[in-house]
Amino acid sequence: MPDVPPVEERPKPSRRTLVLLVTPIVAIVVVGLVASAFIPVLATKHPLLLIALDARNRYLVLARHVDLVPFVIVAVLRRSFSDPLFYLLGRFYGEGALRWLEKKGGGGELVVLTEKLYRRAGYPMVFLFPGAIVCALAGQTGMSPIGFVTANLAGTLASVFAVRRFSATISSPVEGLLGFFNRHLVATTAVSIGLVLLSLVLNRAQGKLDPDLDELEGASDVENGVEADGEPGV
Repeated sequence: MPDVPPVEERPKPSRRTLVLLVTPIVAIVVVGLVASAFIPVLATKHPLLLIALDARNRYLVLARHVDLVPFVIVAVLRRSFSDPLFYLLGRFYGEGALRWLEKKGGGGELVVLTEKLYRRAGYPMVFLFPGAIVCALAGQTGMSPIGFVTANLAGTLASVFAVRRFSATISSPVEGLLGFFNRHLVATTAVSIGLVLLSLVLNRAQGKLDPDLDELEGASDVENGVEADGEPGV
């Protein structure tokens, strides 16, 4: 694993830099919620727009009627758009960024396991599981930007083709679901909107919706103290 300077030895990013990194991440979360809320309409009437808003596997499966070339281009761009942002968060804020992401995104034991696996196989993890924590770990541990982008894009491209292939093998149930959405468009859309609103209320109660940039900067400061003094802060 490449050596990377401790957090206190790295240039301290400005508040503006932090805002520029976190704002698009928040925007991505918002458009993803829009996709989830209106999935019946988007999946049946505007599948390319659906995967432009959110390119999770289940949405790629539902967008099986989109032509291959636009499908691949939009899906790869959408899936990889936020990864460099998380990489830079890890690069600038080190361990503090990981703890911030863990609190805002949840995960608990899964985050700890991801960190252990990454220490043993960084590039394979970026290729196979390029999520927020893995990308932040790549930045925190000093993975080269070129190596990160190469592994990230190659893994994203491979996963998009794999999901496309999988969608073709389960075409019958997918068509059945799309037909159900189309026949009950108003009712299914109302239900999906209701579920998204409920998830927003629950996440708000758990403190996962507020980006809280001061908390991220504070986490970085705590890590500085730990590494400088050798003692955990109180």
